Amino acid sequence: MSLVTHYLHKWNIRLSILLALVCLLPIQNWLISTMTADALSPHDINLTLPLADDFYRHNAITPDTRINKVFVSGSFSDWYSDDPFYEMLPTSAQQWHYALPVHPGDIEYKLVLHVEGQDNPIWILDPNNPQIATNPWGGENSVLYIFDWIKAGSMMQFIMLSIIGALLLFCVLEPFLYWLLHLRMPFYRKLVISNVIILVCAQIVFFGYQLQQNRQLIKLSVSDTLHNMHLLLASNNIDFENLDNQQRHISNTIDNFFSQATTRIDKKQNSLFQITLSDFAVLDKNGQLISLHHRRQNESIQQDRAIKLGFVNTEDYFMNGLWAQLIPQAKEQALAGQLLTQKRPRTMRTIETTRTRQAEWVLGFSQLMQPIVYRGQLKGFYGASIQVKLYGAELFNMLFFQLLLLAAILGLASWLLMRVGKIVTKDILTLTNWTQKIVKGDLNQKISINSQDEIQQLAEDFEIMRESLVDSFKKNEQQNTNLFTEAYFNNLTGLPNRKKLYMDLSEQSAESLIAFNINQFGQINDFYGVKTGDAIIKVISERISKVAEMHTVYKTGANEFVVTISKHINDPLLQQLAETIIDDVTRHAIMVNGNEIHINLSAGGAHCIDENYSQLHQHADLARRIALRHFKRYQLFSLSMADPKAFEENMHQSRMLALAVANDAVTPFIQVIQPINGSSEPKFECLMRIKQGDGTYLPPAMFMKTAIQSRIYPQLMQSMLAKSFALFHDQPYEFSVNISLDDIVLQESVNQLLNLLSSFPNIAKRLTFELLESDEITNYSVVADFISKVRPFGCKIAIDDFGAGYSNFVHLLSLDVDIIKIDGSLIQHLDQDKKAQHLVETVSQFAKKMNIQTVAEFVDSDKVLDMVKHYKIDYAQGFLLGKPQPTIAAALGKD
Repeated sequence: MSLVTHYLHKWNIRLSILLALVCLLPIQNWLISTMTADALSPHDINLTLPLADDFYRHNAITPDTRINKVFVSGSFSDWYSDDPFYEMLPTSAQQWHYALPVHPGDIEYKLVLHVEGQDNPIWILDPNNPQIATNPWGGENSVLYIFDWIKAGSMMQFIMLSIIGALLLFCVLEPFLYWLLHLRMPFYRKLVISNVIILVCAQIVFFGYQLQQNRQLIKLSVSDTLHNMHLLLASNNIDFENLDNQQRHISNTIDNFFSQATTRIDKKQNSLFQITLSDFAVLDKNGQLISLHHRRQNESIQQDRAIKLGFVNTEDYFMNGLWAQLIPQAKEQALAGQLLTQKRPRTMRTIETTRTRQAEWVLGFSQLMQPIVYRGQLKGFYGASIQVKLYGAELFNMLFFQLLLLAAILGLASWLLMRVGKIVTKDILTLTNWTQKIVKGDLNQKISINSQDEIQQLAEDFEIMRESLVDSFKKNEQQNTNLFTEAYFNNLTGLPNRKKLYMDLSEQSAESLIAFNINQFGQINDFYGVKTGDAIIKVISERISKVAEMHTVYKTGANEFVVTISKHINDPLLQQLAETIIDDVTRHAIMVNGNEIHINLSAGGAHCIDENYSQLHQHADLARRIALRHFKRYQLFSLSMADPKAFEENMHQSRMLALAVANDAVTPFIQVIQPINGSSEPKFECLMRIKQGDGTYLPPAMFMKTAIQSRIYPQLMQSMLAKSFALFHDQPYEFSVNISLDDIVLQESVNQLLNLLSSFPNIAKRLTFELLESDEITNYSVVADFISKVRPFGCKIAIDDFGAGYSNFVHLLSLDVDIIKIDGSLIQHLDQDKKAQHLVETVSQFAKKMNIQTVAEFVDSDKVLDMVKHYKIDYAQGFLLGKPQPTIAAALGKD
């Protein structure tokens, strides 16, 4: 296939793609111009009175308070200025407006209100801007996110041109390389030619990229020089709002600097008075010249150029010559604030030396124009010429060096590739001859190729394949042994593991079994570290194995060992063996890294019953747990320890609770909480019930323990809260729900609760959380954190069952509570129990002083109610006042 045929292959597809990309260029340019047209339009900030009620309440002022002035405060820095305060203009008595200039990036600000009669201003967020940013100190600011459309447009153009260039290069190179690799010639020649072509193309692309990057760096350097000139003018009190009337001041300021500046000849020189600008000018916003300056050693050169080109003077030379095209372009794109560059006009290059023209061609520009933008308004321009010989010469030297480097690389690469190609061809022929012998059945023939590449790797793989056929059976056998060891033996101790124990029990290999457990081994690991724990396990393993050398020892868990006895022994002998092992392990401390560590073991023994070998380990472990619970060293299993009915009942209750959640059978019952003085509305407590299939309801005492142990309680609680909210949605009454420490500790439960409060803010204001004081409260930070999260919703906090727990008054001093619910154990015999009377009186007096409301629980008789009134308790709750009912009306006695 000829080279022309390769180029014609699929030419229509390649040409179509290339033309489509070229056609996208004008669309892309239109899109970029559309995006950047108003990208930096000022942002309108408006403030209209009256503001939200929270503002007046928080700042202790009224809507009638007069606001004298309003400012916008923030960091509004750009290349030219830094003014943190802008005064908003009043458009009416109740409205202020300001058009804030913007720049790409994040702009944070606040509104500052000067209120009549107050010395300190009031800082607020923009009420019309929902975007808020938090600073590193925790404060909040309004923020504007301004996208850099100008930079994005430049990136889009660069990406599109890169894609077109890459596709064009592919369309040229791919057919040629494909044709080259199919020519009839030695492989090393193909390798040399193809790699030389790829190297040349890669070097050209790399040089183009490097040249563009260097040009950008030079632009940044020149821009920094212009910035320094701007700072020079600003430090000499130049008013950029009124540049036209400050010509003399500007000229004097610049002359004082330029008179000392010298030309920087090359990069080796270094002086504080050397600059890279040849000429510098300040123009007004209409592009008219205010002041033009040259370095002293450059002034005569510019005058000579002006005369040779027919200009009156250097001002005419720059304004109507060098910058004639640059000034209109700068005026058109001024508000973008970008540095504009261009080369000298073609008609003005004839008087330049060849070296200058070459340097300018490599650099890509020699003239600069930078807009002066202040508060979004164009105030003028900076114009400048740079030393193109300095920068251009550096870039030209780089180009020349790249060409020399390319030539050297091509020469060296061609020679090396030719050598490599010949070596590779020789190795391939050797490998081909060897494979032909293998095909004929000669497995004794070895191959050795020393090429240190894929061919050598291929030869080595073939040799390994040959050897593996011989050794396959041995390896398979060894692998099976290793797999068996990993599966059935403990890596740390080498003892058989739990899986091996159950496999042996299935083969009826044991008549009796003892299970040992290292007490509180987790604490040892936590205190001394895992490495120390592993060392202890090894020592214990050795001691047990030594004592029980006539029996089989297993390592069945992290801190568990098992000893099996193959022959039947009686109970005393089994206990003697267990206690001997315990004594041997615990009598002497274990030394690890100089630390004496004392170990305690608990053990449980069991005999096989009715040939039920599979239950032997479970029985011994159950006996061991009972021994540990009763602080005994050893316990022998008996059938009375296993209570199948209790297990079945637990399973039944767990299934019942799961069905209750699935069938939405959780029901809140309501019990009234009546005020003692009768002057306020009653409150209610929501109590959890489970509705059964026969219509009856289970109280918490019948299922709560199972719910907690089976991990179903959080689901029951979420259903209870949701139904309680629904029950009081249209009611004016306050109500309370019980919440335990487990609910507070579980972050998921707290998050679900906070979401519920956020969804029903009006109901949340009437909700009281009753913390169960009977639970031991030790982590006050967790409880306080929960209180701080629900307080903003208006919720109240009550201590339930006060007097039944461990801490009592400590809770009131440590937690911010609103209500104390005195436990029924103190209330129900209040008319007879003197100690209870003293305690209730103390609680009531203490609560009054702390401004905490009190509720008496279990009020079930008139005598008790009279005593509650006597001690000035605020509310009463109990069967005398009302039993828990399924509806609010029933709880109030209206049904």
